[in-house]
This record gives sequence, structure tokens and C-alpha cells, in this order.
Amino acid sequence: MHKKHPHYFVYIFGEQPGSDVQIGIADNLQQHVAQKRQHENVLQNMGNMHKLVYYEHYDVEEVALNRERQIKSGDQNSTYNLIASMNPNWLDLSDTL
Repeated sequence: MHKKHPHYFVYIFGEQPGSDVQIGIADNLQQHVAQKRQHENVLQNMGNMHKLVYYEHYDVEEVALNRERQIKSGDQNSTYNLIASMNPNWLDLSDTL
């Protein structure tokens, strides 16, 4: 029996520069995006963070957790710059998963 290769994603949800962002980690980012959208459709109160605007992939959970902490410890401008480095137009990247 083959052991499945682990995947861990550090992600950022947001809408546009200057808006609030949500930073987190998921082991199945595609499923996490789908669950978040389903939850938002029910609550209709988190529309400002519905787009997946940034993500990084890691094979080791501890490395991903450290990266998440590093991003969260930075200021808002460093987070916006990080997003802009991968996604300058703040497009929804969920279709690229």
C-alpha cells in the first residue's frame, strides 16, 4: 500500500489591497475553498474575503506552520506585497488548484 504524499498549503483569502485578509493553513486547499464558499453562502457576512488571492505549497506540515506564523507576524503592507508578488491583480486563484 502506497502512502499518500502529504500536501500543506499556506493561504490568504482577501478581496483587494486595503481590505482585511485571512491567513491560514490547510491540508486540502481545494476542499477548504469549497467549504469556505459554502459557509459564506449560508452566512452572507464574509463577502470581503471570498477570493483565494495567495497560496504556497509545502510537503512538511511544520514548515507550512512556520511559514504561516511568519506571514501572520508581518505587518499589513508586507502581506499585501506578498500577495502582489504572486497575484498583482488580486484575482481569485482557486481555479488554479
